[in-house]
Amino acid sequence: MKDKRDFRLEIASIESAGDYVRDILKQYKCTDRDMVRAQLFTEETMVYWTETANEGDILQINVRKRFKTISLSLSYRGAQSNPLAISDEEEDETEFSFIGQNILIGLSTVTYSYENGYNVITFTLKEKGTNPVILIIFALAAAIICGLIVNRFAPSLGPGLSASILIPLSKAFFGLLNAIVIPFLFLSVIASIFNMENIAQMKRIFRILFSWFLGLTAMSAVIAVLAGMIYFPLQNGASTGVNEVNIWTQIAKMLFDIIPSNIFQSFLDGNTLQTIFLAVITGITMLVYKGRFPVISKVVSESNLIFSTLLDAICSLMPWVIFICIFDMLLSGDGRVLLSSIAVVVLICICFLLIVLLCLLSVALIEKQNPLQYIKTIGPVLLIALSTASSSATFAPHSMIASNKQGIRDYLANFSIPVGALFAKPFVVPVLLLMTLFVGNFYSLTFTAADVVSMVLLCVILSVAVPPVQGMGIFLFTIIFKRFTIPLEGLAMAASLFMLFDYLMTTGNVFSINISMLHTEQRLREKDKRVIVYNNQKC
Repeated sequence: MKDKRDFRLEIASIESAGDYVRDILKQYKCTDRDMVRAQLFTEETMVYWTETANEGDILQINVRKRFKTISLSLSYRGAQSNPLAISDEEEDETEFSFIGQNILIGLSTVTYSYENGYNVITFTLKEKGTNPVILIIFALAAAIICGLIVNRFAPSLGPGLSASILIPLSKAFFGLLNAIVIPFLFLSVIASIFNMENIAQMKRIFRILFSWFLGLTAMSAVIAVLAGMIYFPLQNGASTGVNEVNIWTQIAKMLFDIIPSNIFQSFLDGNTLQTIFLAVITGITMLVYKGRFPVISKVVSESNLIFSTLLDAICSLMPWVIFICIFDMLLSGDGRVLLSSIAVVVLICICFLLIVLLCLLSVALIEKQNPLQYIKTIGPVLLIALSTASSSATFAPHSMIASNKQGIRDYLANFSIPVGALFAKPFVVPVLLLMTLFVGNFYSLTFTAADVVSMVLLCVILSVAVPPVQGMGIFLFTIIFKRFTIPLEGLAMAASLFMLFDYLMTTGNVFSINISMLHTEQRLREKDKRVIVYNNQKC
């Protein structure tokens, strides 16, 4: 299915082009969030190209649907002009907004190419589907009902059904997921580094902002580690020869093990940290020489799109896999895991509450604001995040409240919010760590203190390095489970709870973005005051 239309490449055509894109995507039943991002993509691209276009140049908008994937392509014939990149000279305040919008657009798959004199930029999005949380709840309920019926009326069917159908199906799914997870991790980290090109130009702001992102994530990690060590039994260090010295030795070994001795062996062994290390140095190298090897850059971009599509396809099967795994658990007599998961859910919620309270304490101490008044100010943004589980849906109201009600300069708000969607994910860490410990404990695995510390380090790295893509939960748990030899059958329960927590995690992450942005504004004001005082003294 394909639609296309030509527009004159001029400012006057921007509104009509945006309306055309919105109307077409409505026909394809896209989400409101994706339609807003697609319109933003179209408008910003046209604004950028009109600056260099000649009078009479034509822009072609092409919308194509294959299966449930929709591609929105914009193209025009002219000199090479990449809307996702800006020159080093353009550093005025309006560029912060432009960069931030490009990062927001970049949360979906965006590719740019220049071939045969044509600039072509493509935005990939998905057709609106059923809410995954509803599907997960339905799968869990169906699995419990079926398990109870079989155990009550035909208990003899259980072992045969499990051995001949359920276990082979789950192993096939996890085998396919295992084959994709490492190459996708490698490509997604490189793609994230591409987004750093424009961020790096804003060194002063990004340095302060990122320090707050990282600080809140570290605080979240400490809270999660303490909760995990208190609730889940750790392996006795005395019985295993593990002491404080050995703990740091193991952690140091893990850090030094990041550097691979054989590039290909890292992928064959599925070594997560080595894969991330190779992706980082590859991404930085490609960033340094960007533009000199367009073929390689295009291969990486297209490969990332391919594996992202494969991951989406696999994740669409997740409700069925959850049904199979929970059904098999009940037939095997392991249904107690469902009841025991309530405790870890409560534990995660307590961690969330502690993080929120500490953030509000920072507002009171650093900003000298009443925490209740602060919550009242950003409440509408948090409600949007809680109801949609989408950080992108909060972009416009968050920017408006930050600028009009919180006194945050416009370019800082327009830059910080999309950047935060990439890097500020402190509320993801407790879910990753505590669910991993819970599933490991269910399978009778015990961990030392060194294991927990190295586990939380991996959770922090993954939460920052991996972009917020669909299916991130099952993707992240697959990596962590492989690293700590936890059976992949536990992914069903872990991924289910991760998706159910998605609304709270998104709300918490948006909250942390606002906290970081508020404190960054305060630091910038202090620096501005010092500059004014210094200039006055010179005069």
